[in-house]
Amino acid sequence: MKTVTKTTAYITRNKKNKFQLLTMIEEGVESYGIQVPGGTLEDDETLEQCLLREIDEESKLKAVEMNEYLGSHKYYLATKQVMITRHYYLLTLTEACPDEFSVVVESDGIDNGWLYHYRWIDIEENQKIKLGGELGEYLGHLYNK
Repeated sequence: MKTVTKTTAYITRNKKNKFQLLTMIEEGVESYGIQVPGGTLEDDETLEQCLLREIDEESKLKAVEMNEYLGSHKYYLATKQVMITRHYYLLTLTEACPDEFSVVVESDGIDNGWLYHYRWIDIEENQKIKLGGELGEYLGHLYNK
């Protein structure tokens, strides 16, 4: 069975006393739901290198500080017949960023040319964010920050 390692970035900021998470919707496949940056580990990378590369490719954000490794989650993705180990990280944005922006991915991978629409969502205990697929596995950790 094929196995794949992936990283997931929970990028947060504080704005006007609100704790916020950077989220995105992928144009053309809105059915995937709300997502966060992340992607597949390449052969010559560490998990942290993969995470930062994916953040740069997908969001163009460079001013992020890695705060905490939250853990990993293993699951079987039947649609692609692959076992995935996903690693989750908490990061903080360290410079100003628009509340909403869009990015066209520039990479050597299959995601080259994909269009992501980003927006910051308040993290509130009484209104939990639901992320698509397995992306929300460690999201509960953010409600305790």
